Amino acid sequence: MVESQDSAESTASGKLVDRYQAAVLSDRYLEMVLADWKNTGLLLLQAPLLALMAVAVWGNVERPTASLYFVMVLSMFWVGCMNACREIVKERELFLRERMFDLDVGAYLYSKVRILALVAIVQVGLYGLILARAIDLRIPIGWLLINLLFTAMCGICLGLLISASVKRSDYAVAWVPLVIIPQIVFSEFTISGDQFQGVSKVLFRLMPSRWSYESLMEFAATSTNLFTAVGYMIPLLGYCLLFLLVAYPILRLQKY
Repeated sequence: MVESQDSAESTASGKLVDRYQAAVLSDRYLEMVLADWKNTGLLLLQAPLLALMAVAVWGNVERPTASLYFVMVLSMFWVGCMNACREIVKERELFLRERMFDLDVGAYLYSKVRILALVAIVQVGLYGLILARAIDLRIPIGWLLINLLFTAMCGICLGLLISASVKRSDYAVAWVPLVIIPQIVFSEFTISGDQFQGVSKVLFRLMPSRWSYESLMEFAATSTNLFTAVGYMIPLLGYCLLFLLVAYPILRLQKY
C-alpha cells in the first residue's frame, strides 16, 4: 500500500502529480518488471525479432522504400501498445484498494509511463541499431531512434488508456488490433493520401502513426526540411498527453 507524504498539502496546492508517491510507485513498478524477468525478456525480444524480419525482407533492396518506413513505425507503435495494454488492468484490485488510501492517480500514471519508457528505450535501441547496421536507411541514426521512441511512447500512452478503460486483461489485448488496424487502413500504405475523402480523410489525418511516418519520409528525402521533419513529432507528443489526460479521469472515477 502506498502512503503519501504531505498528501493534504499536495491536494491543497493542486499538484497533478504527488512527487513522493510517484517515486515510490516507480521504484515498486521497476522491481515488479525486473522480478518478472521472463515476461520482460519476451518484451525485449520482440524488437530484435521484428528488426530481423524487416532485414530479411529489405536487406537486399538497394534503397529503403516507403513501405519499410511504415513497417518500422507500425512495429514500434505495436510494441509500445502491447507493452502497456495490461499494466493497469492486471493490478486493478490493488489499484482500487490503494485508491481508498489516497493513492494519487497522476503519480500512478507517471510511474507506469516512466518505467515503460525505459523498456521502450531498450527496445527502440535494439530495433533501430539492427536495422541501421543491415540496411542503408538514409536517415541519421540519432533522429531514427528519437522518431521511433516517440512512436513507441505514443503506443504506450494509448495502451495505458486501453488498460485503464477495460476490466479484464484479455479485453485489453483484444483491443490492441482494433487500434492498430486503422493505422494501416487509413494510411498511405493503403492508398495515396490525396485519395482519401470525407470521413476517411479526417481519420487519415488523425492516425498517430501518420506523423512519425511523414517525419521519416521527410528525413529520407533528398532535400530534407529539418524544421518540417521535427515538426511532425509535435502531434505525437499531443497524442501522448491526450491519451493520458483521458485515462486520468477514468481512473479517478473508478471505485472499489
